[in-house]
Amino acid sequence: MMRKGLLCVILTLILLFSAQPAAAAETGNHRSTTITADCRLPKIHVTVPTSGTVYLNPLKLPVSIGDIEVDDEQIISTPACIANMSDAPLQVDVTVTGAVKTGSTMSLAASPTKGNGTNKSAFVYFEIQASDSEDPDDVEWASAYDKSKHAAVIEGVPITKKDIVRLSAKTLDDEVADGGYAPFRLSGDAVVTPNEAWTEKDGIIVTVAFTFTPLPYSQ
Repeated sequence: MMRKGLLCVILTLILLFSAQPAAAAETGNHRSTTITADCRLPKIHVTVPTSGTVYLNPLKLPVSIGDIEVDDEQIISTPACIANMSDAPLQVDVTVTGAVKTGSTMSLAASPTKGNGTNKSAFVYFEIQASDSEDPDDVEWASAYDKSKHAAVIEGVPITKKDIVRLSAKTLDDEVADGGYAPFRLSGDAVVTPNEAWTEKDGIIVTVAFTFTPLPYSQ
């Protein structure tokens, strides 16, 4: 009886296994899978100020911006900052173009004046830095112009700086991450006592164009 029971079990297993090819034969022995691929692109969302103010202060007079008093600076910018709320980190390129205001007799110098000279001119440059905060006071600004890091403001001549700064992607909580802010400013110097005195008609207009390029998360 035990042998008959064992034989029944073995025969049952053989029948089960031999039934599989028969089922496959009914539907054919070729299979295919269609895979549809979509391109995952990041959303670019950056806040950028539409305007700003810069003061030419050749005589280094005390200047107050809101509650902040600024001394010993000849080119003074109001606080300005961009913030990255994008899904990806960004490379930032800038193009800076300068113009002298209508009615002004000043000029824009191509290199630092160090306060010396007889022509009424100012040297102005653009600086931007990545930061964990939008407060410009939290940034350690450069003490002097650096051609490799800054964009000089030249009248009628666009100056472009590629990859001038990189910004971190936003957090999973949809907040600006550390390194996602970029305060920027105009700085420089001016001739203190030119032959033709400075007047209230003197001034400049600076246009800064930003270009943002998404980067892989590993960068």
